Amino acid sequence: MDKKIKVLFTCNGIGIIQRGIESFFRESFDGLKSATELDLHLLKGRGKSSEDESVIWSLPRTTRLASLIGRATGRSAYAVEQWSTYFSVTKHIRKFKPDLIFSSDANLGFLLHRFCSKSIIPHKFLFSNGGPCHPPFDKFDYVQQITPYYYEEAVSYGEPEQKHFFVPYGINVSTDDFNPITARIAAREKLKLEKNRKVILSVGWISKEHKRMDYLIKEISALPEPRPFLQIVGAKDENTHELFRMAEIYLGPGNFAFSSVNYESVQYYYQAADCFVLASLKEGFGRVFLEALMFGLPTIAHRHPVMEYVLGDQGIIADLSTSGNLTTIISELLNDVNLNCPEDASRRRESVRSRFDWGEIKDLYVNMFRSCSISK
Repeated sequence: MDKKIKVLFTCNGIGIIQRGIESFFRESFDGLKSATELDLHLLKGRGKSSEDESVIWSLPRTTRLASLIGRATGRSAYAVEQWSTYFSVTKHIRKFKPDLIFSSDANLGFLLHRFCSKSIIPHKFLFSNGGPCHPPFDKFDYVQQITPYYYEEAVSYGEPEQKHFFVPYGINVSTDDFNPITARIAAREKLKLEKNRKVILSVGWISKEHKRMDYLIKEISALPEPRPFLQIVGAKDENTHELFRMAEIYLGPGNFAFSSVNYESVQYYYQAADCFVLASLKEGFGRVFLEALMFGLPTIAHRHPVMEYVLGDQGIIADLSTSGNLTTIISELLNDVNLNCPEDASRRRESVRSRFDWGEIKDLYVNMFRSCSISK
């Protein structure tokens, strides 16, 4: 095609909150904007505007007002944030005149489907199903399914196959030489973590819901002394203080830390850790698994088709729904003399590069955008 495909990326959470979806949209925009076939523009919630990026007004999900409106309407603060972006987004649709809108904001997609007349502002909406949402997907023109599990769920439901694209999340894997041993020493010094104590890392929303950080705390507390240090990194909310008190009771002060940092700083926590655990029983994708493997960490996850796909043959998959199972796995892992083997770390890193690096999957996105825009 001689004409460039105009794609409007919209992810209002960029700059407001740090999750896998926001990290993906930030990185995918950066990774794809050099493609000669594409003309991209990004809408985000915070940061600096530029020629190809615009900050749009919203009522952030992190505000008390968004929470109050959400409770009053029976919806989440996240839904309220998406509703609040509608007029800003439609303004940019009129200005940019995209062939395609690419977003994971389902509630915004519903509003555009209902109120944004395509006869006035022609466009197609490609929904990136990172949440995930479940069928039917009748409010979206196309859907990116990021794992085989959710693609098969949609098709089995009766959704048209031509409407769904299985294209996984991508990630940037550095080509720099990486020595996990020297990186661990430097990162622990930077983060002021004990040099010789084992460190278990978990990255995700610091909550009991979904990420099951309470289960992780209890399982680590069942380990014999001296226990490893538990480092949790992620977004906090009004209920995080309950988990903090729980950790103080089960682990004791000085044996854990909860940290919220920007995306660029998370790398130091991966480098400082001995292993990674995420105790959630299901995920839309679980981009943090790729990050952990990318830094060479032994990675533990619940046995679920999504986690099995993302980790491939490089993860430790087990039933984490049962008390005591994670305790046993961590105990065996941390006592393994080959725990910090550089060769194993390199193999995990290369598995991510070969399957998910943008250099490997960039064309999948270009082809997906092309297929969606051709039917315009």
